[in-house]
Amino acid sequence: MNLNDAPPPFSDRGVEIIILSCVLHSLSIPILVTRIWTRCRPSVRLGWDDWAILAAAVFDFVQWVLILIAVTNGLGRPSFYVPLAQLPIARLGLYFANHCSGWAIGLVKLSIACSLLRLRRESMAWRVFLAAMMVLSIAIAITTSGFLFASCKPLAAVWKPKTPSSVCLPRTLMSKGILSTAALTVATDFILALLPITFVRHIRRSARERVIVAIIMGLGLVASSASICKIASVLTKRLTGDPLRDGVDVTIWGITEIQLGIMAACIPCIKSLVERWLVRIGLISRRRGPTLYHLELEDSSSGCQPRDDCGRTAQPPDTGTGTGTGTEHD
Repeated sequence: MNLNDAPPPFSDRGVEIIILSCVLHSLSIPILVTRIWTRCRPSVRLGWDDWAILAAAVFDFVQWVLILIAVTNGLGRPSFYVPLAQLPIARLGLYFANHCSGWAIGLVKLSIACSLLRLRRESMAWRVFLAAMMVLSIAIAITTSGFLFASCKPLAAVWKPKTPSSVCLPRTLMSKGILSTAALTVATDFILALLPITFVRHIRRSARERVIVAIIMGLGLVASSASICKIASVLTKRLTGDPLRDGVDVTIWGITEIQLGIMAACIPCIKSLVERWLVRIGLISRRRGPTLYHLELEDSSSGCQPRDDCGRTAQPPDTGTGTGTGTEHD
């Protein structure tokens, strides 16, 4: 919108962004901390999947800070009502927050793929397929950043639209770019969420317990719903040309997508704790031996060994000293 036009109705959706981001981070941060805590006790056992999710959390935190800066400087309000000195700050924060969002999503998927890779290391097809998913996830992040860097020449025109001799990509092309990356994100979400469910039929547990495992392992489908909503918002929302208004819905769904993705990546890795909680409320039975999440296979000839929460080969308890934990349940 041209600032010389008639003023639009005043609205401020910045509070929506702040409340939503604070609520979702209050859920995802404890889950992430619990995952890392379980990986560091009794000894540090951080794998590539753990480092990837930590990197995703760093990008997410930087994005969160940038979005909060953008909100305090006008994101969520029509640019007409934002002081001229604050407009570049809000647009700059929103621009680099989009970079961080793309990398956070890509690293979350990389973490999930690394965790899945441990489940069937002996299968070449499995390893090749997941390696391709890892490459695709990072390629999407690189493409997103490249697209954003190419959005205006010089780049400063993104946050200073009146930069002399500046040329920017049309808004319709930007929308198509968002739709393309979001569609690929939804596709990878579905694939990575459905892959673990193929193992459920091999678990030696009741049908109810297998359903619970499938739900926990398929939490990535919940994250994909945010991507679908982001696509819907781009398709249905009429663009005004004001990034501080047009970017609100995409920002909200982007935050939701990342937070749900982090939780979906971490909850399967703390499922021993989840199992104890499910035992307490009576949804699963208390059993001796490996937990229902060790994914014991019916066919012992397959050579697969019980694994821990993130797919690592389970360490046998120390029975010689009397101090080993053995089984966790009575």
